[in-house]
Amino acid sequence: MPEFFYTTAKNNQARSSNHFRTVPVAGSLGADVHDIDLNNLSDAGQADLRQALMDHGVLFIRDQNLSVEQLEAVTLRFGEFGKEPYVQPMADHPHVVHVLKEAGEGSPFVFGGAWHSDWSFQERPPAFTLLYGHDVPESGGDTLFNNMYLACEWLSPTLRNLLRQLDGIHTPEFGYGPKAAHNAGIENMQIRFGDNVDEDVRTHPMITRHPETGREVLFANPAYTLGIAGMKPEESRPLLDYLFSVAAAPAFTCRMRWTPGTLAIWDNRCVWHQPISDYFGKRREMFRTTVVGEKPSRGETA
Repeated sequence: MPEFFYTTAKNNQARSSNHFRTVPVAGSLGADVHDIDLNNLSDAGQADLRQALMDHGVLFIRDQNLSVEQLEAVTLRFGEFGKEPYVQPMADHPHVVHVLKEAGEGSPFVFGGAWHSDWSFQERPPAFTLLYGHDVPESGGDTLFNNMYLACEWLSPTLRNLLRQLDGIHTPEFGYGPKAAHNAGIENMQIRFGDNVDEDVRTHPMITRHPETGREVLFANPAYTLGIAGMKPEESRPLLDYLFSVAAAPAFTCRMRWTPGTLAIWDNRCVWHQPISDYFGKRREMFRTTVVGEKPSRGETA
């Protein structure tokens, strides 16, 4: 019998702020942020914004007007830039990725088009990703997000305790390795793929402890977690498939509709995302930065 997944609205409650208005978008995670100008945000407002990000996992900050330079400045208020492997940043902005799909491209493939948390194979994966919608379709091109706190809490205590002792194998093999030919269909971005990626294979705890909230998180994703250390593929694959099915349950997700001038900020330490490829034939132009995070630390063993 299929599992009946659910969550409650109390998981995603807005707290008041004197600097902006926050409206939750689902019971699981996500919030629209209104009445804020990121180019003129006080230090107190920035502190409230970071707290809102901890509360909601992903923020959709509406009605902004950001140049590339201003996006860089907003990013640096959250921390140091992360490193961008396998995709060529802008020539004059080495920490900004121009995420572009032109209307006339011949393939529906989109950059990052599978559930994942950004660059989880890095020794210090990104804490945050910022994605600014400059030119977006009137419909289509939404982005899905999910709450990996809730996925972790859904699991039985017995399974959680087992996972606390295990390490996931994170690799860019599927996305950028020798067989990642789907990248050839992304015509207006310079993506490096097709070479050996063994130097970027790392292990991280399957359950981590979030460094700011202290909560336990299921830290694995379908794009980059391709095995479990010490297990045969025949043993790890069914377990990973089950964990991913839990994490992708609709009750643990939210869906964001882009509008021009929206900046999305999400916490890769506890959130997956997936862009939806349903706008083939339309133009979509975004600008993306990341903020470097900490080396993932293990959750406590009961």
